[in-house]
Amino acid sequence: MSGAPASGGATSAASAANQTAVKSAEAGAQALRNDVSLWVRLLESHNRMLGEIRRRLSDAATMPRFDLLANLEREDGQTLAALSRRMLVTAGNLTGLVDRAERDGVVERRADPRDRRLSRVFLTAKGRDLIAEILPLHAAHVAELLAGLDATERRDLRRLLGRLRDSLASDTGPGSSRTKGNP
Repeated sequence: MSGAPASGGATSAASAANQTAVKSAEAGAQALRNDVSLWVRLLESHNRMLGEIRRRLSDAATMPRFDLLANLEREDGQTLAALSRRMLVTAGNLTGLVDRAERDGVVERRADPRDRRLSRVFLTAKGRDLIAEILPLHAAHVAELLAGLDATERRDLRRLLGRLRDSLASDTGPGSSRTKGNP
């Protein structure tokens, strides 16, 4: 062995380094495939649950109407801007949604007493009755859709999705423009 040429050891070391680099690249590619697969599973699960909830609640309200009423049930008297941010819809879409809900008598706009330029959206008695009827149905449907997971799995999933949400919402979280050296 001591008679082996010096270049053979260097070739062996280079080969081992190359194999390590290839394995590292393969592991990186697999991690990316896993990340994309996770994203697709989140989308598929969301779309299936939303579609089923939409179908089950269709006799009582559309999903946008349900979302509007549920947001107002949590905090009545929000401005259009606040509702737009919370519901993740454009101001134009929200205006049309509120117009139709007002026409149907489930919400009303009132001028803000402190700033007459603002209007606030409130549930009417009819709107409160409607959302009081729909919320238990919605909760029961969601529970049924999640029944494939036991209580511990649901708790863990909720915790992990909360961490993901918080990370995405953070200015300094992974993937934000600030962590990539951008202002």
